[in-house]
Amino acid sequence: MHPLDIISDSPNLYILQKGSNKTNFGGFLFLIYLAIIIVILIYYIVDYKKNDKFTIQSFSHFNFKTEEEIEKRNEDELFNPYINFRIELGVELIKNISILQNDNLKLYDNVNSKFINRTEIFNRRITDFDIIILYDCIEENCTDYYEFLDELKIFNNNKTVRDYYLAFQYDGFSLQHQNKDKPINKTKVDEKPLYRYYKLNLNSSTEIRFNWKNIIYTEKKGIWQTNSNDSCGYIENYNIYYYEQLLKGELTERKGKQLFVLCEIIFSNDNLQYTEYFRKEVSLLDLAAKILSLMASIFTGTRIILRFYSNSFNNFKIIEKILNKQPIKKYKIKASSEMNDSDNDNNNKEIFIKDDFKEKFVDKNKNENENIDDKDYEEIGNESESDDKRLQKLRFFDFFLNNLYCCFKKQKKQNIINMCNQIVYKYGSIDFIIKNQILVENIIKDYKWNNPKLNDVENNNLFIQLKSYL
Repeated sequence: MHPLDIISDSPNLYILQKGSNKTNFGGFLFLIYLAIIIVILIYYIVDYKKNDKFTIQSFSHFNFKTEEEIEKRNEDELFNPYINFRIELGVELIKNISILQNDNLKLYDNVNSKFINRTEIFNRRITDFDIIILYDCIEENCTDYYEFLDELKIFNNNKTVRDYYLAFQYDGFSLQHQNKDKPINKTKVDEKPLYRYYKLNLNSSTEIRFNWKNIIYTEKKGIWQTNSNDSCGYIENYNIYYYEQLLKGELTERKGKQLFVLCEIIFSNDNLQYTEYFRKEVSLLDLAAKILSLMASIFTGTRIILRFYSNSFNNFKIIEKILNKQPIKKYKIKASSEMNDSDNDNNNKEIFIKDDFKEKFVDKNKNENENIDDKDYEEIGNESESDDKRLQKLRFFDFFLNNLYCCFKKQKKQNIINMCNQIVYKYGSIDFIIKNQILVENIIKDYKWNNPKLNDVENNNLFIQLKSYL
């Protein structure tokens, strides 16, 4: 299972006295990454300017409710809104409705028990809508009604079918999802209404049952704002029920007079089913989050690509620096009369020091004799490593191919890279370093120091510089 762990992070170590080993390929990948980000940034900004500023989701709800829950919804104006209505009656002439004037045709509000003016725009809740179209008879036995039918027959060019039309109008709306101010644009019944036309048979009574469909619109605001809700609705469908003959009835306002019930209009409001829209504004913060998220994903992908190259390349550079040393200068100390007595005893001896020890030797002796100068040292030659210990230069793709070392074991360059990896993996392993550190510490404990001052980490140059800042 160990090879499957791609989540654990590697320990952070310095390399070649730097935080990271900068490579040309890494710089090249960064330039590509930067170019891609600029293109993405331009694309998203242009897309944000040109396209929709709101995201829309819609859901169709269907939930069973108890009688109490249904009643509670009927009390909520969001599910049971007030709507303006208007009803017109007339005869169809081509595509228009021509009103055949007859004052005996009445609209009766069956919920509030009162008559409504036929030209009136009235406002009702959906569940409170129950309008009856009546013919208020003047003469006994309603003979005037049959006279009205004969008049209608003549008006219809002597057609035997006596058709009469009902124009039912109510408040309209349009969904404007990208409207910044309000997503539901409501229109009044006298401006731009929604309407239905129905043909009535005046020889029998009719019942029209409209099925109302609610649309709930929820606009999601920010963290510090509450969501706003609005609603609208429309007549989704309807059912028409016919009776065999005209129904007769009496109303309290018309005692002693007979009435014909021509049509009854009622609504069925099914609150168990409705459509809900969710709208959320695409803000600049959303745009920034989308861009930054994509930048992070591309950056991670770029680092993964670089890792296939840098892992082997870094190990190779470490071993290269260890093996491919620069020539080391050697110096011979010249005897000086100004040196102290202890040094004069050794004037006849030649003392050779290497370049990396020269500075330390000079600093030590300058503390005792300030007259020592660089002319007291004579450069006598260089030490260099043999050419066969130098690592050869490798190509860019050699380090990529090393990820498939099992397929290229016969190539010399791949064997070199693999050996560099093995050396670093062994001596750079934390457990190996800690183990050797413990062993070295035990050796130091058993060592008899010639110079006790050396047995102190504070004599280190870096620690001395650190103490200067304290």
